[in-house]
Amino acid sequence: MEKKLPAKPFVKGDPRINRKGRPLKGLTFAEWVRDAMESPNPTTGRRKVDMLIDEAMRRALKGNFQFWDALVARGYGKVADKVEVSQTEKPDLSKLSEDELKTWMQLLEKAKSQ
Repeated sequence: MEKKLPAKPFVKGDPRINRKGRPLKGLTFAEWVRDAMESPNPTTGRRKVDMLIDEAMRRALKGNFQFWDALVARGYGKVADKVEVSQTEKPDLSKLSEDELKTWMQLLEKAKSQ
């Protein structure tokens, strides 16, 4: 299929040039959700996000810990996972029998290969 070339090349001030660029397609999903959450409930006039927070608080106070975790994590930030690394003493291999020593070495080789 042949490409169709424009009748004439663009020149400065050509009215065919779209100076505003491609038009926006609309809201992103995140913007759409935020707009919906910020809109007032038609019957009460309260924002929907406020009503959802109240409901989550009610459920958390009744003992639903999923709502409690979600509220705390979003309100105060998620607690960082703590990873501790400790130095362990090297085992005294002199106390092992020949069979135990062979088993020890096999386990080490297996751990290295994984």
